[in-house]
Amino acid sequence: MARDLEQEIMNLQKELEGIQKDREVLRLQPCFGDAEIRAKDAKYDDLGRRAAILRETIWDLARKRQLLIFGSTSGG
Repeated sequence: MARDLEQEIMNLQKELEGIQKDREVLRLQPCFGDAEIRAKDAKYDDLGRRAAILRETIWDLARKRQLLIFGSTSGG
């Protein structure tokens, strides 16, 4: 179970890295006109929300993994 959680955490971390790279690339892209700026801002905000959700999920899974390991070592 702990190994499954570790694998899932690693996969989510890779996905988070990809989103962060996408945000950086998007941030550096030039915009011409209000419509492009609004579209870019919306996409940037969407990527930010996805990143926040992934961070929270990773944190929850890491906590669950710690509890599993602690429970198995404490003889619980």
